[in-house]
Parts: sequence; C-alpha cells; structure tokens
Amino acid sequence: MKIVTVDCNYVAHEFAASYLLHHQGKAMFVECNTNYAIPYLKAAVLAAGLMPEDVLGLIITHVHLDHAGGAGEFLRQFPNAKLYAHPRAARHAIDPAKLVASATQVYGEAFMKQMYGTILPCDASRVVVLNDGDMLPFEGVMIKTKHTRGHANHHLCVIEPTTQTLFSGDSFGVSYPLINHQFAGKMPVILPSTSPTDFDGPAAVETVEWIRDSGVNRVALTHYDFLEKNQIPAAAAALIEILRFSNDLLPRIRSENLAQVQITELLRVELARYYQNQGISLTENDFRILRVDLEVNAQGLHYAALKDAAKA
Repeated sequence: MKIVTVDCNYVAHEFAASYLLHHQGKAMFVECNTNYAIPYLKAAVLAAGLMPEDVLGLIITHVHLDHAGGAGEFLRQFPNAKLYAHPRAARHAIDPAKLVASATQVYGEAFMKQMYGTILPCDASRVVVLNDGDMLPFEGVMIKTKHTRGHANHHLCVIEPTTQTLFSGDSFGVSYPLINHQFAGKMPVILPSTSPTDFDGPAAVETVEWIRDSGVNRVALTHYDFLEKNQIPAAAAALIEILRFSNDLLPRIRSENLAQVQITELLRVELARYYQNQGISLTENDFRILRVDLEVNAQGLHYAALKDAAKA
C-alpha cells in the first residue's frame, strides 16, 4: 500500500491534507477538503499513474467543510467512487443544507463562497455508512474504522493495516510543518481542536488515549502530515494536558462571562507555558500560524460553556 500526502492548499501551504491510498492499480482517498482542492487530488491520481476511474472511494473522518466540503464535487469528478462516512456525517453529505446554513450564519456568504464554493449534495446511492468498528475492504486489504468522539459526535478514525497508519482527522490535534521544522529533534508542537459545536473534553481525552495506545506506526493528521511512532507519546501528553485545561476553563467562562477574545488569549498563554516547560519557545510567527486554530478553539469552548449553562 502506498500513501501519498496531498496538500490541499487550504488557507496556506501545508495546512490541510488529503491522503491518497493506492494499491494494485486502484485508489482511495481519506478526506477531500473543499471544491477547490479537487484539482490537486486529480493531479495526485495522475502522478501515481492512475486515472480518475481507478478511484473507488473517499472516506471522510467527519463532515466539517475543511474535511468534506468538496465531497459532492469529488463524486462528480471520480465517477466510480463511493463516499464512506459516519452515520451522522452521511446524512449531511447527502443533504448539506443545514450544514451550509449554519456555517453561513457564522462566516457570512462572501467568506463561504471564497473558501468553499458551492457545496454539492452527494448522491445517496453512492454513500455508504460506516458503523463503529466496520471493516472496509479495499483490494484485498481490510481497512478498520472506529467512531471517535470529542472533537465531533460524527467523527471516525481509519487504520490502514499494512502500513499501520491511523488517519486521525481532527481527533489527534493539529500540528504544522511550518512550525515544527525549526524544532527538529524535539517533540512536535501540537494542539487539540475544540471547535464548535460538539466539543466534549473527557471524550476527547479518551480518544487521544486510544490513539496513543493503538500501537500504530504513524498517525496521519489532516492538519498536517505524519507523526511517527516515536512522536506519538509526547504528542498525546501535550494534547491531554491542553484538553484538560480547556475543559477546566468551561466553569470560568460561564462564571466570568469571558468573551472569545479572552478565551483565545488564555489558550495562547497555556500553550506557550506548556511548550516552554518542554524547552520550546514559541515565537510571534508561530502564533500567527496558529491564530485561526486558537480562535476556532475559543469559539468552541465559548459555545460549550453557554450550552452547559443552558442545561443548568
């Protein structure tokens, strides 16, 4: 099995990946990013000596638009492919109206058009639901899937067994080469993704621990590229500490009525403190790269705190 990282050029270079798996003349993708990424995926297929007709499937880890916004266009460009998704993600891929309306309410129509284009529905006859633990056959290889809560309730992870590669979506954080290249030989700089609307701190920690203990050779992050086996324990430790800090923030956000900008700053300070303790000094440029993630994380924590308050 060959696995190729495809840079989707979303937001910036090496910010979001799709993964091309090809074996015995056939191919499958994990993640597709947006409509604007599909040409990069097609180019990767051709570079592997294959044709669009040789692509048999697309697995999405979840339906957030930077992972699956281009799924409808993907099926249009790869006529023999099926879409594989968590049951809750599958229904939004088939009818993305609510997903698009929700995202448009947050980001506005102009931003949506610029970043994602027109979100096309997926043909229901080409969508396959992956239940927890389902095995997906691909050219004699049985790909394992597992539902993984914490980041989103419709999230799943994928394990390719011949290379022992685990595709983590957003459940094992985000970590960028633009930051990590300067810390060669040290642990990767990584932070969890606590975006709205399903953040669940304890569940997110459980998922990180499951990935840490899975025994795989590497973890393929959608944001971005591979963590090797020797990097996984340190990455997991960082994610668990920052997730617990994030979850412990929720009562304070409620009691002090913290604004999102205040939450962003608290996350920034905690991230800097954690890595300073590991001998890594994050620079202003590093935080510019992480700005979008910190702001989205703060938005997710703010949403979670208000949701908990409404239940009380």
